[in-house]
Amino acid sequence: MGQQPAGLRFRPLPELGLRPYGGDWMDSVAAIVVTYNRKELLGSCLHAILAQTRSCDRVFVIDNASTDGTPDFLFEHGFLDGPVELVTLPQNTGSAGGFHEGMRRAHEAGFEWLWLMDDDGRPAPTCLEHLLSSHATLDVIGPVVVRDDDPSRLTWKLRKAGRGGWFVPFRSIRDYRELLEEARDGVYLGFATLFNGVLINRRVPEAIGYVLADLFIWGDENEYMLRCKAASFRVGMRVDAFHIHPFVRPRHSSRWKFYYLYRNTMYMHWKYARITQPPWLRPLYPLYMTARLLTDLPSLSPPYLLALLRGARRALGGKLVGFDQAQVAVPLRSL
Repeated sequence: MGQQPAGLRFRPLPELGLRPYGGDWMDSVAAIVVTYNRKELLGSCLHAILAQTRSCDRVFVIDNASTDGTPDFLFEHGFLDGPVELVTLPQNTGSAGGFHEGMRRAHEAGFEWLWLMDDDGRPAPTCLEHLLSSHATLDVIGPVVVRDDDPSRLTWKLRKAGRGGWFVPFRSIRDYRELLEEARDGVYLGFATLFNGVLINRRVPEAIGYVLADLFIWGDENEYMLRCKAASFRVGMRVDAFHIHPFVRPRHSSRWKFYYLYRNTMYMHWKYARITQPPWLRPLYPLYMTARLLTDLPSLSPPYLLALLRGARRALGGKLVGFDQAQVAVPLRSL
């Protein structure tokens, strides 16, 4: 494997025993990791993938035009010696563009299962093995995503599904104990935290396509999960499969990142309210989310607020406008 990344302590990798191409594709797995300027975290993620009790057949690393020396890092520390294939994009396409490209490559290569994750999390050693134990009953299989500082707590709270398949307003699952209480036969049905170790069968992109690249960041995973549910694919989380991810609060961030969070939230409401909310809540939800996000606004400047309004208005009509375009001084009524 060569040298280990500075500051990181990796155990030696086991012999992988990878199946050759042309073998049994019915259970073949390709991991897809999207990265941007986080080479040390990427190293930890890849080490965890390569140390699984059930090995991957291929690992696609989609590099969103990193400027921190990611390709050299991977080469120098031996990550490109085995099943890891590095794909360097010419520009940063965000997580949505990265996963779109990774899914396309893995699907076109013929892999049966696509295992998606960001670079800042890592799967527990038995994660993939336990996920695959539900291969016959689920199309989208998610692990439990837990905090690295407290594994008893979920990194992100989970929506609770109620009667009719709608999510229960203002109800969520926050810790692992609650999740176990809601699960049946080791599976919590109806929800998965995508891009954090989720396993997706190739039938899914064949039917509904890949991740929507135009979403860029924040919300792309939720949109794809809702698209899966709208197409009646079987979605669930295995409570014995774990993915470790630090807790982050994304809304306290830059103006352009917050723009995409707000815009994509409105887009998903336009497209999926019928399967996520009861009828009485649908007309009120945009106002509710706007009020909820107000305290996290990164700027109160009139031009920025107008850009947010432009993007949200177009998104509620099913059109996605980039941050740069939304800042252009065009009369609001023309949008």
